[in-house]
Amino acid sequence: MRRKTLFSLALILLVTVFFAQNLQASKKILSRNVKSKAFTESIASAPGKTLTIDRTRGDLTITATEGNEIVVRAVVEVGDSDEEFLEEFLARTELVLEPYRQGFRLQLRSPRDEDLDKDESDFARLLRNVFRTGKFRFSMSTKIDIQVPSKQSLHIENAYGDIKIRDITGNLYVANRSGEVNIQNCGGELELENSYALVEVIDFSGPVVISNSSGAVVLSHIGGKAEVRNSYKSVDFDQIRGALTVRSHSSDVRGRHVQGDCEITTSYREIKVSEVQGKLNIKGSSCPITVDVVHEDAEIESSYKPVKVSDVGGFLRYRGHSSPVTALGITKDVSIRSSYKEIVVDRVGGSVDVDGPSCPVSVSDVKGNAVIVSSYKDVIVERVDGGLEVRAHSAPVTASVIGKDVTIRSSYNPIQIKQAGGKVEVDGGSCSVTAEDVAGDVNIVNSYKYVELKRTSGSIVVQGSSSPIEVTQVKNLPKDGKVEITTTYKPILLHLPRNADVVISASTRYGKIISDFPVYLDEGDDKKIRIEIGEGKTTILLKTSANITIKKD
Repeated sequence: MRRKTLFSLALILLVTVFFAQNLQASKKILSRNVKSKAFTESIASAPGKTLTIDRTRGDLTITATEGNEIVVRAVVEVGDSDEEFLEEFLARTELVLEPYRQGFRLQLRSPRDEDLDKDESDFARLLRNVFRTGKFRFSMSTKIDIQVPSKQSLHIENAYGDIKIRDITGNLYVANRSGEVNIQNCGGELELENSYALVEVIDFSGPVVISNSSGAVVLSHIGGKAEVRNSYKSVDFDQIRGALTVRSHSSDVRGRHVQGDCEITTSYREIKVSEVQGKLNIKGSSCPITVDVVHEDAEIESSYKPVKVSDVGGFLRYRGHSSPVTALGITKDVSIRSSYKEIVVDRVGGSVDVDGPSCPVSVSDVKGNAVIVSSYKDVIVERVDGGLEVRAHSAPVTASVIGKDVTIRSSYNPIQIKQAGGKVEVDGGSCSVTAEDVAGDVNIVNSYKYVELKRTSGSIVVQGSSSPIEVTQVKNLPKDGKVEITTTYKPILLHLPRNADVVISASTRYGKIISDFPVYLDEGDDKKIRIEIGEGKTTILLKTSANITIKKD
């Protein structure tokens, strides 16, 4: 508390001094002086040498020359109402280019270094200068043009200025603060640190490592791998010839054409990636994500925002929650975990595994098997070459054109199956169930809603509770197969082919039995009948407490 009070008092005092100073100086502003000083330095370089540039604190432009000489031209401009102070300041300012360690060093030395070398914050430094000199209006601007041999390596430490580097193929280390950095047509290796301003690296033939706190990053035509760390500003990339790693926070990440693996981590902003030759790994908390064309596997984690993935050459694995997910054109398997939002999967060369509580789910054109777990929302599955398993709760389920077995469990909502190449098993408490064109056996358990079967070819077992049951247009009754249909309080309707080979036992507790075929009364009781047709190869059992109708097709 004491520190906060002292800080507040200092700030109030600073503002008071600022306005008092400006009132006193208001008549002098128009007569503010600006002075400048030019420098030129040069030194012969040699292969393998590094030029170290530090303490410059200005705008740097570095270009390649055909010779082996380092040439530096600088202009320092200072401004203040005190002309005598400016003259003294410039007299004590010097540009130094000298041998240093295994190379050379360039420094701009001025009286300002005394303040900047102290280990203190910018605010504390400003307070000290105000009380010491009373100067608010002093300004300093530095522009340095540097020509170096094209293969020169550079080690740069700068602040409060922009840096431009052109046509240098040596290794580059750049540490800048609060200034833009633009590097074009360079090579070697690049390590770059910056903050609060744009970094652009274009046409760089080697690997790059970039850290830019609160600054945007643009990469284009990078000849090696690229690593980027930043925050709050965008990362844009194009034509990365190696692997790419982006670790960011609250930043848009957009780009295309990565020849190696691509790994992206950010949050809250858009991720848009296309044309990745290797594997793709994305972690994007609360990020909308769009991915198009990944030649190998793709793994994505996110939440709350839409995810759209198309044309993946390997498998797709998605983990998240409350995100709409669309996956189109996946060559291998698809595994998706989400919740509450729509999941759409189409054109998959492998199998599909979806776990989406409270998600509407649509799956189509799958070469392998499909397993879907969901609840409360529609599940629609079409054109699966393999088998289908749906485990749902209170969800309507529609499945059509399934190549192999179909297993569905749900409740309270309709279940519809059209064209299954294998057997069908349904557990549907309080579900209506319809199944058409089933090549294998049918086994259904349900209650309170109707069951309707058409064009079946295998054995049929239906266990209903208070369920009306209809079986019509039977295509085939297998030899040594069976039809067992039981329910309570609701009628049973069975249509059989005219040439069926069956033995039928039917019983009702309260209803009537109506048959197009000749019947035999069982022990003289019209509530129990027996029918024998042909060789009796298939056994049929019908049992309910309501009416039973047996029709001849």
